[in-house]
Amino acid sequence: MKDAICKRLDWDSTFFKKEVGELILDEGYDYRIKQGFDVVYVKSKTNFDINLKNYKQTLAQVKVLFSKELNSVSVFKIDNILSVLNKDFNAEQLKQLAFESGKYSRFLLDPYFQKEKFEQLYEKWIFNSFYEGFADDVLVYKENDQILGFVTYKKKVNFATIGLIAVSPNQQGKGIGSDLIQAVECQLSKDCISVLKIPTQLENIGACKFYKKLGYNIVEKEHIKHFWN
Repeated sequence: MKDAICKRLDWDSTFFKKEVGELILDEGYDYRIKQGFDVVYVKSKTNFDINLKNYKQTLAQVKVLFSKELNSVSVFKIDNILSVLNKDFNAEQLKQLAFESGKYSRFLLDPYFQKEKFEQLYEKWIFNSFYEGFADDVLVYKENDQILGFVTYKKKVNFATIGLIAVSPNQQGKGIGSDLIQAVECQLSKDCISVLKIPTQLENIGACKFYKKLGYNIVEKEHIKHFWN
């Protein structure tokens, strides 16, 4: 038997002002958790049943990763979609949409996390996407001087990953999300990147159906549970 040891997450601990630990489980592993953590994220590729002494489970979620080959992407252009790299946009304009992108986030759905901290987290995420290199580009969908949607993406060596994507609640179902994804696919094809990966939650049924409709398939699953002391 090998030991799966709970490790302190420095960034999360500092941001949430809690002692945050992470435990990665695998078959054939025993686990050890030192006392003193306020919350522990337990993660595994397979579903698991675990009881942590003195801890209460507050959330169970399945993170999924969609993927698609982009070899046959055709040229795509729409005047409503603009890049923040060459337009007059700022992170503050996308703050509310960033919150919309995280409506299935475990940091919002776990009742032991404050909503204020969730909003700070996603505000920081969109800010860092603009100014700190978290994203290679942020594409916005603008109509009648209103920003109705946006998407961020980051390029790796031979694939790219969507970071955040959202469409205004009263504009959903009009094809804006599809246009944003197609715009990213087109740009990646120009950059000779042939795979786009998109993470979401299995519980986000609408998003899962949306990505499948666009030709994406689930290639990874991760079960995540929160336990509070």
